[in-house]
Amino acid sequence: MTTAPRRKHVAQRRAEPAVGPSVTAPRRRPDLRPQFFLDIPNSQLVATDTLLQIKDTVVDTVESRAMSVIYGDAGLGKSFSTRATIQEMNPDLILPLDFARSRPGPKDLREELFHQMNLSCKMPGTPTAFDKLLRETLPRRPYVIVCDEAQQYRRENFEFLRKLWDTCDPKPAIVFVGGREAYDTLQSDPALASRIYIRLEILAMSPEEVLKTVPDSHPVWRDVDEALLKRIDTQYADGSFREWVRITKHVLKGLQYFGAEKVDDRVVDWALARC
Repeated sequence: MTTAPRRKHVAQRRAEPAVGPSVTAPRRRPDLRPQFFLDIPNSQLVATDTLLQIKDTVVDTVESRAMSVIYGDAGLGKSFSTRATIQEMNPDLILPLDFARSRPGPKDLREELFHQMNLSCKMPGTPTAFDKLLRETLPRRPYVIVCDEAQQYRRENFEFLRKLWDTCDPKPAIVFVGGREAYDTLQSDPALASRIYIRLEILAMSPEEVLKTVPDSHPVWRDVDEALLKRIDTQYADGSFREWVRITKHVLKGLQYFGAEKVDDRVVDWALARC
């Protein structure tokens, strides 16, 4: 009986991976949710006059595919209310131009629009080619460009967005949100000023609105005497929602410090001394 020779084992060579263009992971979109200042537990979103005015402005601007500006002093709820409004819209259509560094330039705006639209082509190397790509891409969907902290923008940023808006058909909606510097820059240029659809100035809460809004903003203020609320607003908050959030944080700590169950003058004095 013959035995078949044993077959020599030959290790299989692993297939070499195909060489091709590298795939870049999609850039993570910014978190567009409104952020409560100091992130105090049990804080409530209140339908303030500011929120309602901003909601009407943003919705009207989007429906009209126009350019509008929401401006005012810091701490009055401009960014918060704008974010709360766009939460009700399709997030894929919101193009937020937010920058970590101050004083961004047109190059930063072009690149951010490119990333926010998640374009798969190569980023153009010249402003002319870049603007041509944006003019061709933006009209494909009803995009909404939201420019927060617009007081940081240089004049050429506003001019870039104005020219981009002029040459798109149909046009994107553009909402500028920022301090009074943004409004002043827009108003100082006739070409820019003539294209602003809505100018909404955000003011501090009136004493009457404070009494109506603050008790709904956090449970700690419920059943607090109105005279005490007026004193806090007169001595410190002055109608600023951000300052009311700050004093709320300190009042909560004051209740723990004194072992108290209700806000009184002693707790308020302690909290005000820390602001």
